[in-house]
Amino acid sequence: MGGPARLAIDSANASKHEHMALGVDNLLKQLERRYSRYDPTSLVSLINARAGSGEATELDTEAETLFDLAGQLWEASDGLFDITSGVLRRAWDFRMGSIADPERIEALLPLVGWQHVERLGNTIRLPVAGMEIDLGGLVKEYAADAALQFLRDCNIESAMIELAGDVATLGRQASGQPWQIAIQAPDGGPPIRAVSLVDAAVATSGDYARRITHNGHTYGHFLDPMTGWPVSGPSSVTVIDQHCLTAGAVATIACLKAGLADHWLNASGLPWLMIDAQGKASGPILEG
Repeated sequence: MGGPARLAIDSANASKHEHMALGVDNLLKQLERRYSRYDPTSLVSLINARAGSGEATELDTEAETLFDLAGQLWEASDGLFDITSGVLRRAWDFRMGSIADPERIEALLPLVGWQHVERLGNTIRLPVAGMEIDLGGLVKEYAADAALQFLRDCNIESAMIELAGDVATLGRQASGQPWQIAIQAPDGGPPIRAVSLVDAAVATSGDYARRITHNGHTYGHFLDPMTGWPVSGPSSVTVIDQHCLTAGAVATIACLKAGLADHWLNASGLPWLMIDAQGKASGPILEG
């Protein structure tokens, strides 16, 4: 899921905790095996391997729902949230710290575009060889929501799960108090503030963890799928919602919206906090 996981369960039945934790662990591993592009046996890898072959891949209800959501987010974001844009990593390697070759970017752009993806019934097909889909921008948050639903189904009333910094909560703490979750500063400094969550989730997106500095200019890892170049957006965006999946999607699109991020966030109607490129914080969460 791209980072560490942490689970807290508040229950009088301590013997039940280990069983529940094992169930959540199995669920997360199952989702990772199913949707990770790093697993050659995953559904995502199968779809990508068939790109340009003319062969469609059948989807079950869960996968259909995730791809339907990806399409809805692509439309809502005016094409900025695009799960086919992962091929651009062939040009951009933020671990190496070097800027991409413009010719390489231009060569990859014909492989990008959710509008090219073919959906017929419960199938999906990538029409051009070399195209890829990557659900990394959705699955971690979906997994957090799925884990809490698993616990609800097991009659757990109080729990918290954190997946690589995104947090979802079930009920209150056993003490009756809300779950207190700190929002970390992008620069690694003291937390900006703590938020109180009850049956709610908080997700953060940002480019602070993966950047390239070249000739005095800083490039973040959020790429515009229409140009192949990094957007100059906020350093981080945090959003609160009942569902981690919604909070994460809204936060990610805000980062891609760059200068229009605050307009997008206000239109969402959700509590948010944004740290701009200069380190200035703003948003209802900060003011609340």
